[in-house]
Amino acid sequence: HIPVVLSESGIKETVYNDFYIGEDSDVVIVAGCGIHNCGNQDSQHDGVHRFFVGKNARIRYVEKHYGEGDGSGKRILNPVTEVYQEAGSYVDMEMVQIKGVDNTHRITRAELAEGATMIVHERLMTHGEQVATSVYEVALNGEGSSTDVISRSVAKDTSEQVFEAAIVGNSVCSGHAECDAIIMDKAHVVAVPKLDARNVDAALIHEAAIGKIAGDQLIKLMSLGLTEAEAEEQIIGGFLR
Repeated sequence: HIPVVLSESGIKETVYNDFYIGEDSDVVIVAGCGIHNCGNQDSQHDGVHRFFVGKNARIRYVEKHYGEGDGSGKRILNPVTEVYQEAGSYVDMEMVQIKGVDNTHRITRAELAEGATMIVHERLMTHGEQVATSVYEVALNGEGSSTDVISRSVAKDTSEQVFEAAIVGNSVCSGHAECDAIIMDKAHVVAVPKLDARNVDAALIHEAAIGKIAGDQLIKLMSLGLTEAEAEEQIIGGFLR
Protein backbone atom coordinates (compact mmCIF):
# COMPACT_ATOMS: atom_id res chain seq x y z
CA HIS A 1 0.00 0.00 0.00
CA ILE A 2 1.37 3.39 -1.05
CA PRO A 3 -0.79 6.21 0.38
CA VAL A 4 0.05 9.81 -0.53
CA VAL A 5 -1.94 12.75 0.89
CA LEU A 6 -1.23 16.45 0.40
CA SER A 7 -3.22 18.47 2.91
CA GLU A 8 -1.72 21.96 2.53
CA SER A 9 -1.77 24.52 -0.25
CA GLY A 10 1.39 25.35 -2.18
CA ILE A 11 3.13 21.97 -1.88
CA LYS A 12 4.86 20.39 -4.86
CA GLU A 13 6.56 17.02 -4.59
CA THR A 14 7.90 14.18 -6.71
CA VAL A 15 8.00 10.63 -5.37
CA TYR A 16 9.98 7.78 -6.97
CA ASN A 17 9.12 4.11 -6.41
CA ASP A 18 10.87 1.12 -8.02
CA PHE A 19 9.25 -2.31 -7.68
CA TYR A 20 11.12 -5.53 -8.39
CA ILE A 21 8.63 -8.36 -8.76
CA GLY A 22 10.53 -11.63 -8.43
CA GLU A 23 10.18 -14.63 -10.70
CA ASP A 24 6.95 -16.65 -10.19
CA SER A 25 5.65 -14.25 -7.49
CA ASP A 26 2.10 -12.90 -7.20
CA VAL A 27 1.78 -9.32 -5.88
CA VAL A 28 -0.93 -6.69 -5.35
CA ILE A 29 0.10 -3.03 -5.03
CA VAL A 30 -2.40 -0.24 -4.23
CA ALA A 31 -1.46 3.42 -4.63
CA GLY A 32 -3.91 6.01 -3.28
CA CYS A 33 -3.11 9.65 -4.07
CA GLY A 34 -5.21 12.46 -2.63
CA ILE A 35 -4.94 16.25 -2.50
CA HIS A 36 -6.95 18.46 -0.11
CA ASN A 37 -6.39 22.07 -1.13
CA CYS A 38 -8.31 24.88 0.56
CA GLY A 39 -5.79 27.62 -0.22
CA ASN A 40 -5.01 29.87 -3.19
CA GLN A 41 -1.77 28.16 -4.27
CA ASP A 42 -1.49 25.07 -6.45
CA SER A 43 -0.69 21.71 -4.85
CA GLN A 44 1.00 19.08 -7.00
CA HIS A 45 2.02 15.44 -6.62
CA ASP A 46 4.08 13.71 -9.31
CA GLY A 47 4.62 9.99 -8.86
CA VAL A 48 7.21 8.09 -10.90
CA HIS A 49 6.71 4.32 -10.63
CA ARG A 50 8.86 1.67 -12.32
CA PHE A 51 7.93 -2.01 -12.33
CA PHE A 52 10.45 -4.71 -13.17
CA VAL A 53 8.36 -7.86 -13.48
CA GLY A 54 10.21 -11.18 -13.40
CA LYS A 55 9.63 -14.30 -15.44
CA ASN A 56 6.13 -15.79 -14.99
CA ALA A 57 5.34 -13.29 -12.21
CA ARG A 58 1.89 -11.71 -11.76
CA ILE A 59 1.10 -8.25 -10.46
CA ARG A 60 -2.10 -6.31 -9.96
CA TYR A 61 -1.55 -2.55 -9.60
CA VAL A 62 -4.38 -0.23 -8.53
CA GLU A 63 -3.86 3.54 -8.70
CA LYS A 64 -6.62 5.87 -7.48
CA HIS A 65 -6.54 9.68 -7.60
CA TYR A 66 -8.84 12.01 -5.67
CA GLY A 67 -8.96 15.73 -5.00
CA GLU A 68 -11.07 18.03 -2.83
CA GLY A 69 -11.04 21.44 -1.17
CA ASP A 70 -12.79 24.77 -1.70
CA GLY A 71 -9.69 26.89 -2.33
CA SER A 72 -8.79 28.57 -5.63
CA GLY A 73 -5.49 26.68 -5.86
CA LYS A 74 -5.37 23.78 -8.29
CA ARG A 75 -5.03 20.10 -7.42
CA ILE A 76 -2.49 18.57 -9.83
CA LEU A 77 -1.48 14.92 -10.19
CA ASN A 78 1.02 13.75 -12.83
CA PRO A 79 1.80 10.02 -12.67
CA VAL A 80 4.51 8.39 -14.77
CA THR A 81 4.52 4.59 -14.92
CA GLU A 82 7.15 2.40 -16.57
CA VAL A 83 6.70 -1.36 -16.87
CA TYR A 84 9.35 -3.86 -17.97
CA GLN A 85 8.00 -7.40 -18.27
CA GLU A 86 10.05 -10.55 -18.64
CA ALA A 87 8.85 -13.72 -20.39
CA GLY A 88 5.46 -15.10 -19.34
CA SER A 89 4.70 -12.31 -16.87
CA TYR A 90 1.22 -10.84 -16.34
CA VAL A 91 0.37 -7.25 -15.36
CA ASP A 92 -3.15 -6.02 -14.55
CA MET A 93 -3.42 -2.24 -14.01
CA GLU A 94 -6.46 -0.29 -12.80
CA MET A 95 -6.21 3.51 -13.11
CA VAL A 96 -9.03 5.47 -11.46
CA GLN A 97 -9.63 9.22 -11.26
CA ILE A 98 -13.23 10.14 -10.59
CA LYS A 99 -13.39 13.47 -8.78
CA GLY A 100 -11.65 16.68 -7.80
CA VAL A 101 -8.38 16.66 -9.77
CA ASP A 102 -7.96 19.89 -11.74
CA ASN A 103 -5.11 18.83 -13.98
CA THR A 104 -3.48 15.50 -14.68
CA HIS A 105 -1.03 14.21 -17.28
CA ARG A 106 -0.65 10.45 -17.08
CA ILE A 107 2.15 8.72 -18.99
CA THR A 108 2.41 4.92 -19.04
CA ARG A 109 5.13 3.09 -20.96
CA ALA A 110 5.62 -0.67 -21.16
CA GLU A 111 7.95 -3.18 -22.80
CA LEU A 112 6.83 -6.80 -23.02
CA ALA A 113 8.99 -9.87 -23.59
CA GLU A 114 7.96 -13.27 -24.96
CA GLY A 115 4.55 -14.44 -23.80
CA ALA A 116 4.00 -11.44 -21.49
CA THR A 117 0.54 -9.89 -21.05
CA MET A 118 -0.47 -6.40 -19.93
CA ILE A 119 -4.09 -5.41 -19.17
CA VAL A 120 -5.04 -1.78 -18.41
CA HIS A 121 -8.45 -0.49 -17.32
CA GLU A 122 -8.72 3.29 -16.95
CA ARG A 123 -11.76 5.02 -15.43
CA LEU A 124 -11.88 8.81 -15.57
CA MET A 125 -14.35 11.60 -14.91
CA THR A 126 -13.71 15.33 -15.33
CA HIS A 127 -15.93 18.31 -14.60
CA GLY A 128 -15.72 22.08 -14.37
CA GLU A 129 -12.60 23.30 -16.16
CA GLN A 130 -10.52 20.21 -15.40
CA VAL A 131 -8.01 18.87 -17.93
CA ALA A 132 -6.87 15.24 -18.16
CA THR A 133 -4.41 13.66 -20.59
CA SER A 134 -3.66 9.94 -20.68
CA VAL A 135 -0.82 8.58 -22.80
CA TYR A 136 -0.15 4.85 -23.13
CA GLU A 137 2.82 3.47 -25.07
CA VAL A 138 3.20 -0.32 -25.22
CA ALA A 139 5.97 -2.13 -27.11
CA LEU A 140 5.20 -5.79 -27.81
CA ASN A 141 8.73 -7.04 -28.28
CA GLY A 142 8.47 -10.76 -27.59
CA GLU A 143 6.73 -13.46 -29.56
CA GLY A 144 3.25 -14.16 -28.17
CA SER A 145 3.12 -10.97 -26.12
CA SER A 146 -0.23 -9.16 -25.83
CA THR A 147 -1.89 -6.07 -24.42
CA ASP A 148 -5.40 -4.74 -23.88
CA VAL A 149 -5.71 -1.03 -22.99
CA ILE A 150 -9.28 0.08 -22.20
CA SER A 151 -10.39 3.56 -21.16
CA ARG A 152 -13.87 4.59 -20.04
CA SER A 153 -14.40 8.26 -19.31
CA VAL A 154 -17.02 10.94 -18.72
CA ALA A 155 -16.39 14.61 -19.50
CA LYS A 156 -18.75 17.22 -18.02
CA ASP A 157 -19.10 21.02 -18.11
CA THR A 158 -16.17 22.60 -20.01
CA SER A 159 -13.58 19.99 -19.07
CA GLU A 160 -11.11 18.52 -21.55
CA GLN A 161 -9.81 14.99 -22.02
CA VAL A 162 -7.17 13.55 -24.33
CA PHE A 163 -6.56 9.81 -24.68
CA GLU A 164 -3.54 8.60 -26.66
CA ALA A 165 -2.78 4.91 -27.15
CA ALA A 166 0.28 3.77 -29.08
CA ILE A 167 0.93 0.06 -29.55
CA VAL A 168 4.05 -1.15 -31.34
CA GLY A 169 4.07 -4.72 -32.62
CA ASN A 170 7.69 -5.83 -33.02
CA SER A 171 6.92 -9.56 -33.19
CA VAL A 172 4.13 -12.12 -33.51
CA CYS A 173 1.80 -10.45 -31.02
CA SER A 174 -1.68 -9.07 -30.38
CA GLY A 175 -2.64 -5.61 -29.17
CA HIS A 176 -5.98 -3.92 -28.54
CA ALA A 177 -6.79 -0.37 -27.43
CA GLU A 178 -10.29 0.92 -26.73
CA CYS A 179 -11.63 4.35 -25.73
CA ASP A 180 -15.29 4.80 -24.76
CA ALA A 181 -16.26 8.31 -23.66
CA ILE A 182 -19.48 10.08 -22.68
CA ILE A 183 -19.38 13.79 -23.50
CA MET A 184 -21.74 16.24 -21.79
CA ASP A 185 -22.44 19.98 -21.70
CA LYS A 186 -19.59 21.85 -23.48
CA ALA A 187 -16.79 19.38 -22.80
CA HIS A 188 -14.04 18.42 -25.25
CA VAL A 189 -12.79 14.85 -25.79
CA VAL A 190 -10.00 13.67 -28.12
CA ALA A 191 -9.00 10.06 -28.85
CA VAL A 192 -5.69 9.54 -30.66
CA PRO A 193 -4.87 5.99 -31.78
CA LYS A 194 -1.46 4.87 -33.06
CA LEU A 195 -0.83 1.33 -34.23
CA ASP A 196 2.70 0.52 -35.42
CA ALA A 197 3.06 -2.97 -36.91
CA ARG A 198 6.64 -4.01 -37.55
CA ASN A 199 5.96 -7.70 -38.05
CA VAL A 200 3.68 -9.31 -40.63
CA ASP A 201 2.01 -11.35 -37.87
CA ALA A 202 1.38 -8.44 -35.49
CA ALA A 203 -2.39 -8.18 -34.93
CA LEU A 204 -3.26 -4.69 -33.68
CA ILE A 205 -6.74 -3.20 -33.17
CA HIS A 206 -8.01 0.17 -31.96
CA GLU A 207 -11.61 1.13 -31.15
CA ALA A 208 -12.97 4.52 -30.15
CA ALA A 209 -16.47 5.78 -29.40
CA ILE A 210 -17.40 9.26 -28.14
CA GLY A 211 -21.02 10.29 -27.70
CA LYS A 212 -23.69 11.70 -25.44
CA ILE A 213 -26.02 9.80 -23.13
CA ALA A 214 -28.76 8.14 -25.15
CA GLY A 215 -32.14 9.82 -24.78
CA ASP A 216 -34.04 6.55 -24.48
CA GLN A 217 -31.92 5.59 -21.46
CA LEU A 218 -32.84 8.84 -19.72
CA ILE A 219 -36.52 8.46 -20.56
CA LYS A 220 -36.62 4.90 -19.24
CA LEU A 221 -35.09 5.83 -15.89
CA MET A 222 -37.20 8.99 -15.56
CA SER A 223 -40.31 6.88 -16.17
CA LEU A 224 -39.33 4.96 -13.03
CA GLY A 225 -39.48 8.16 -10.96
CA LEU A 226 -35.94 9.56 -11.23
CA THR A 227 -35.24 13.17 -12.10
CA GLU A 228 -33.13 13.86 -15.18
CA ALA A 229 -30.08 14.60 -13.01
CA GLU A 230 -30.59 11.40 -11.01
CA ALA A 231 -30.97 9.40 -14.21
CA GLU A 232 -27.76 10.84 -15.60
CA GLU A 233 -25.88 9.92 -12.41
CA GLN A 234 -27.20 6.35 -12.56
CA ILE A 235 -26.10 5.97 -16.18
CA ILE A 236 -22.66 7.46 -15.51
CA GLY A 237 -22.18 5.29 -12.43
CA GLY A 238 -22.96 2.14 -14.39
CA PHE A 239 -20.74 3.20 -17.28
CA LEU A 240 -17.73 3.81 -15.05
CA ARG A 241 -18.25 0.76 -12.82
